[in-house]
Amino acid sequence: MLTAEQIKEVLMNNVINLRFHARGGQGGVTASNLCVEAFYGYGVCQPLFGAERMGSPTESYVRLSSNEDLVRSNEQVYGPHFVSVLDPSLLGEINVTAGIPKGGWLIVNTVMDQISIQDVVGRKDINIATIDATNIALDVLGRNITNTIILGALIRVSHLFTVNELSDAIMRRFKGEIAGKNIKAIKQAIEDTCVYDMGTEIDFSIDTKVPWQQVKPGLPGYKDVDKAGVWYCDENVIPYGSSQIMTGSWGEWEIIWDSEKCTDCAQCWYICPDFAILRVKGEDDLWHMAGIDNFHCKSCQNCINICPVDAISKQLKQGPASCAVPEDQGGE
Repeated sequence: MLTAEQIKEVLMNNVINLRFHARGGQGGVTASNLCVEAFYGYGVCQPLFGAERMGSPTESYVRLSSNEDLVRSNEQVYGPHFVSVLDPSLLGEINVTAGIPKGGWLIVNTVMDQISIQDVVGRKDINIATIDATNIALDVLGRNITNTIILGALIRVSHLFTVNELSDAIMRRFKGEIAGKNIKAIKQAIEDTCVYDMGTEIDFSIDTKVPWQQVKPGLPGYKDVDKAGVWYCDENVIPYGSSQIMTGSWGEWEIIWDSEKCTDCAQCWYICPDFAILRVKGEDDLWHMAGIDNFHCKSCQNCINICPVDAISKQLKQGPASCAVPEDQGGE
């Protein structure tokens, strides 16, 4: 793992690229903003949105350098040196390691150990850092917003900025008690981050922009570019529709229905935004509650709040965190 002095030397002639994978509403874009605001040199950041919906996968990008000319680019980051994943369910949905060079860092909010993560993503040539950001967020912030906490883990392995520099950026962005809680969570994350360092140096020249590179107009072929993207609307060609998307992986809670307490008032069925409350028609020709469709339930918890008899409860999907190699045994 490089020291702060070595990182500063790299930044003199190279760009260090970061990519954040999150779900809509988890603050991935804010995390990229804070990186630029906390960094002492020059930086740019930008988001990439697909469907702008709470819980849908999002990406945001950051370019940092001490050389002003090298960060003048609005394209997305294709070769990130540090990738942060704010929601562990994205590991099975998105290729989060795409473009990471050998020796790059993958930082994940998870309770999985690092060796298991390497197996999931299919990469043995990258370093892994894990942090149970969800439980820190729920304990310190009172809600599952893990963006600032993942930045604590980033500080631990990247040395791109200090905790004081990030704290200053947070105090400019947030106010009062909210800023204080986020700073407390960051400091806890730095201490709790579990590091699995493969000892391989990163090639920081990957994806470093040529200074003042320009594209000349009128290049051959530019008139042949399609004027619009192609969308397949034929279900026989590509299946589509929200019924086939596992939105149940978007939430951090598992919703539990108690059949013995349930009185079939159906208030949960009416309030569920995703039709994730199951009903069956009984022999009496009336509809009865039958459970939760966990394939689609995003754990918005509306059903819990409206149930008059406490027949619906929740439990965290994540279990206790674990490290592949304890740091006191060489995991640093």
